[in-house]
Amino acid sequence: MKYIIFPTKDTTLYSHSESVNTGLDPILELIKDNVDVDAQTSQSSRIMLGFDWTTASESMAKIATFPTVLDQNKTKSIIKLYTVEANNIPYSYKLQAYTSRTPWEMGIGKWDHNPQTTKGASWDFTDTSGSTTWTASGGDADMNHTDSMTQSFEFQSTDISIDVSKSIALWEAKTSSSAQGIVLQFTASQEADSLEYGSLKFYSRDTNTIYSPRIEVSWQDHAFDTGSLSVLDTDEIMVYLKNNKYEYKEDELARFQVRCRDVNPSQTYGTTSAALQAYMLPTSSYYSIKDAETEETVIDFDAFTMLSCTGSGNYFDFHMSALTSERLYKLLIKAEGRNYNGQVEYFDSNHIFKVVR
Repeated sequence: MKYIIFPTKDTTLYSHSESVNTGLDPILELIKDNVDVDAQTSQSSRIMLGFDWTTASESMAKIATFPTVLDQNKTKSIIKLYTVEANNIPYSYKLQAYTSRTPWEMGIGKWDHNPQTTKGASWDFTDTSGSTTWTASGGDADMNHTDSMTQSFEFQSTDISIDVSKSIALWEAKTSSSAQGIVLQFTASQEADSLEYGSLKFYSRDTNTIYSPRIEVSWQDHAFDTGSLSVLDTDEIMVYLKNNKYEYKEDELARFQVRCRDVNPSQTYGTTSAALQAYMLPTSSYYSIKDAETEETVIDFDAFTMLSCTGSGNYFDFHMSALTSERLYKLLIKAEGRNYNGQVEYFDSNHIFKVVR
């Protein structure tokens, strides 16, 4: 099962301005540039993201397969940000996520405001310039806490995908004071050194695209009760969806019924059509969801998208909160070892559906 938590607020904090706010910018930015190389002074930025954890937790608890609490051994939580642009970055660098300990206000500023907006979180202040200061400038990142998380990059996509399961589990258990949000930055050692790491720009929550930042919470929910079904192991098969709708509400928990049949069934004498014979896909079968317009993968194949099975055939449950509303999506199926060991097959179900508000 996949459940997506979108941020309720986000902003970029810039070290070279103690009070500028960029809360309404459609871009979040990580930078590290040297201003004076000889003096080894530099300017950097950090990204702040806040989440309505109470509402998300209550919503997940209504899903029958949810494992009661977000135990990091039973659930996996990944924070994801999608790149708009990357400039002058080195071939190798590391980003780090920390939790924040102090309440803060997103603000209404943008980078290009003139005069600059100073109401909202900034490098030195949590809400308004000259008002409440961070305990530690730059978002009060809890650098001494054990739930810091990193992602290393070396000749690869600059999209952020950091495992924050430990922090989220602590938030759920209410044992951590660091539940005010997540701070993303170059590591402390990189911020302090004399090197330049360029600029990384990501879509913010104010983007008008499908690439809003998010925390993707995953847990195992597949179950197998195959009854008398057998795996369909002929060479050519068709995979399709049964009785599925075209539109789904954005807060709906839907069940997709996945069926398969032989494209060229053997001719036999009988009282029922061979096309009505029920089969199942192998236990190692998974679903993926793509944006139908951009062909971008929104939900990828992994251990948490495994198909379940009953005596009627395969299925999976999906919470529509994981998808941006008012867009079209399509479903792909992957089956492993159906006919030969090691064989991997991909099937396009040719089913387009829409998520509506």
